[in-house]
Amino acid sequence: MKIIKILILFVLIISCADKKSENKISEFDKVLGKENIATLDFLVSDFENDFLKRQYPNLDTENAYRQFLTEIRDRKFENLKKVSQKANEKFESSDLRLEMYKFPDSAWILVNSSFDKIESDSLRFLESPVPYVKSRHKYINPDGTTEYTYSRNYLEIRPNADFDSIINRELHSAEINYIGKYMQALETIKDKSEFHSEFYEKKRALGFLYPMLADVMLLEKVDLNDKLNRRIIVLELVY
Repeated sequence: MKIIKILILFVLIISCADKKSENKISEFDKVLGKENIATLDFLVSDFENDFLKRQYPNLDTENAYRQFLTEIRDRKFENLKKVSQKANEKFESSDLRLEMYKFPDSAWILVNSSFDKIESDSLRFLESPVPYVKSRHKYINPDGTTEYTYSRNYLEIRPNADFDSIINRELHSAEINYIGKYMQALETIKDKSEFHSEFYEKKRALGFLYPMLADVMLLEKVDLNDKLNRRIIVLELVY
C-alpha cells in the first residue's frame, strides 16, 4: 500500500511538472501571437522533415538535432546544407522575422572633406574623420507616437564606391529587436529551467547567440524532445 501511494505521488508530481511546462509554452504562444506561431511551427516542421532528413538521413529526429548542435559547436559550418527555399521565403516574408529583428527604414552615406560632396552630421567624430553609413530605425509607440534611433557603421568607403549598393546592404542588415514579441515571449519562459533563464539573460545582453548557443545546449544536456527547445534551436541557429 505504501509503495502504491509513493507511485501515485510520483505520477502527480510529473503531471504537475508537465502541466506547468505546457502552460509556459501556451503563454509563449499567446505572447508571440497566432500568426507568428503558425509560421514558427511551419519552420520547425520543415527543418525536421526536410533539412534534418537531408543532412542526417540515418538518424532519428532527436539525434539529428544533437548532431546538428554538435557540428555547430565544432564550427563545421561548411558541412551544413541550406534550409529549403520554401521555408526561407516563408520566413523572409513573415511578421515573425520583424518581431525578431529590426531593419533601418532609411540610410545615408556621410562623407568627409576628402570627398567632393559633403554632408554634415549632428555629431562630430574628430577621432574618425572618415566616411560612414548612418542608419535610422523607426519605432511606433503603443500610444501612436513615433520615435527614431540612429546608428553609425564605419566601412571602407572609397570615392568611386557604389553608394546605392552600400545603402541597400545597410537597409537589409538585421539587428536584434529587443522590444519585439519574440523577446517578450522568451521572457515568459525564463523561469522554465536554469537553462532557459541563462538563455534569456544572454539573449538580452548579447543579442545574437550563434554559434555559442549550441555549445551551451549540449553542455547543459537540454531535452531535445522538448517542443520549446526545438523552437529555440530553429530560430536562434537557423534563422
